[in-house]
Amino acid sequence: MLCKFCKQKPVYIEDGYAHDFCGKWCASASRNGRMPLRGSPDPSRPIPNGGICRLAGCSRPVHVNADGTLSEWCSHRHRVKAVAAGKAEACLFCRQLPKAMVNGKRSDFCSTRCGRDAIDDAPIMLAVDKSHTAYENGNWFVIIFSTRLFTVLFEVTSQFRFQWLHGTPLPRIVKIWKLFGTRELTDRFMKYKLEVERRIEQLGGNSRRRWHGTTRACDLGDNDRATEFCQDQECCVCSIIRTSFDKAQFGARTNFGRFGAGIYTSATSSKVRSLLVFIEYASLPIPQETLQANDYVATKRSTYKAMLLCEVIMGNAVKLTVNHPHLTSPPRGYDSVVGEPGDDLNYDESIVYRNDAIRPLFLVIYDDGPPESEARAER
Repeated sequence: MLCKFCKQKPVYIEDGYAHDFCGKWCASASRNGRMPLRGSPDPSRPIPNGGICRLAGCSRPVHVNADGTLSEWCSHRHRVKAVAAGKAEACLFCRQLPKAMVNGKRSDFCSTRCGRDAIDDAPIMLAVDKSHTAYENGNWFVIIFSTRLFTVLFEVTSQFRFQWLHGTPLPRIVKIWKLFGTRELTDRFMKYKLEVERRIEQLGGNSRRRWHGTTRACDLGDNDRATEFCQDQECCVCSIIRTSFDKAQFGARTNFGRFGAGIYTSATSSKVRSLLVFIEYASLPIPQETLQANDYVATKRSTYKAMLLCEVIMGNAVKLTVNHPHLTSPPRGYDSVVGEPGDDLNYDESIVYRNDAIRPLFLVIYDDGPPESEARAER
């Protein structure tokens, strides 16, 4: 049923009751006897950039959309020009138009259509340009997500660099990819997230971003051409991006987990790197003693390394400082386990015990060779 005033948008439905109008603006306009004007700005909505086109040098007013929302640009031509000139972040899907503002935060896409097309093509990975806020722009930063409580989270580069706590040199990030799972996997994850949020009465179900390291038997993500997921059974990175995590795979690479059979992540990026033992592709079989040393073993066709940044629903988490290797689920009354530095740990671990409690968000490709200045000195 369409709004009786603008006759363009669906009516607002509240607790099963269908109102006559799509929102407060149309309801007020109807009471005041105003005529619906296609392309008239909605006074209840914020005015971006003072209503002036964001493109430098342009002083024309922004375009007004049919639903009363204001664009950030005066015309389609200036939207395209802003991206081409590097003055606006490009839509991750079409790469031609600027990302849209949705509910006060920057979307990954320029429009609903591009977002829908990306999900329809999922699983898919889309390159994040260095102009994107996921990259460091010379200073550290955090990005604020528009939620009821304004949860502050580190973005990808900041979290990678500031959580590199080991004494090893900080690697250089080569490429960052935003990951999109299938609609089925996304719906499964979001359903569990909402369930936990309601149960513990905490926004987002105590969602956290955590690093996960695993095997990569291909060069996925090394460059803009390396976007096809391989079918190698040894390549867990491709498998996780395609079908998400599978707790049943615990123990496939190591016979030990400090907190039992679960899915392991860490807030410390350098800890994930320290658990990776890389070997040259097609080299000799992996020695048994290596598998027993609690190391993840990755074959290497690439000169770069990879790790995943994931969203993890921690829910009600129990904190442990000593090993509990026989756990198959969190202790009664809890949703996850946090291993804190103490008797048996030097760096943190986060463990969940169900597949729908975690999803991959970003693939980070990095080079952990000597820094460029050291490489020059060695030559």
